[in-house]
Amino acid sequence: MAIEAASSLHRPIKIWTDSLSSLMAIVNPKSHHSMDRQIQTLTHKYIHLRWLKAHVGYLGNECVDQLAKEAITKRDPFFLLKPLSYLKSEIRSAALNIWQDNWDN
Repeated sequence: MAIEAASSLHRPIKIWTDSLSSLMAIVNPKSHHSMDRQIQTLTHKYIHLRWLKAHVGYLGNECVDQLAKEAITKRDPFFLLKPLSYLKSEIRSAALNIWQDNWDN
């Protein structure tokens, strides 16, 4: 889980999700769901949970959504249609484009 990994770093971390209902359940102090309670105990001042609107041009989010959809339709969840090196290159390229857009504007 991303929060477990981030909790040991002791530096500011942002974890983005497109599931507003999940995020609201996690931050609800009255939640009795065991997963929500576990996440609440792992989050601290360094971990910030953030929401982004799904499917509205966030290339990284769209790539992850596509990979998740492909993964649930395959027998082997680790089988990728494209090599991992290609996927890393695509993500790096998208990140650089986003950075450049932010720099230019």
